[in-house]
Amino acid sequence: MSIQEAQPQQKNASPTARQLAAALELPGSELPTAVYLSIIGAYTWMLAVAWIAFASPEDTDLDLAIVTVLAVIFFGVPLAIIHTAVGQGAGTLAPLRRFLLRPFDTYTVTMPAAQAWIEVAIIPVALALAATLFGLVYVLVG
Repeated sequence: MSIQEAQPQQKNASPTARQLAAALELPGSELPTAVYLSIIGAYTWMLAVAWIAFASPEDTDLDLAIVTVLAVIFFGVPLAIIHTAVGQGAGTLAPLRRFLLRPFDTYTVTMPAAQAWIEVAIIPVALALAATLFGLVYVLVG
């Protein structure tokens, strides 16, 4: 028996308009640009604190430069992909006003959009605050 015979034949095998729209939807488009910028801002804050607090004439500058290049690549590649996809008409990110006015659906629950934004940004912002505290302690003690 061939593979084609083993698979059940489906009626209307052609994709529906809804399936095509879902396939063309830009991944991550359910969140507005402001959410992504808040996350990138928190990580940029951490890098700035690291440069301000820990840069020294010794070998640390090279380490910080390598981390900065990796961070630029880490965030730059996805941003370039999204920019290219939006430029090619693959979709757009959700406008902030519309995002905040509607409930946000997750896999398990529906929540207010502001709460979803907080849950997405809480870890990067907490890490940025922790980096600031570590930097302050290092500068004040050292």
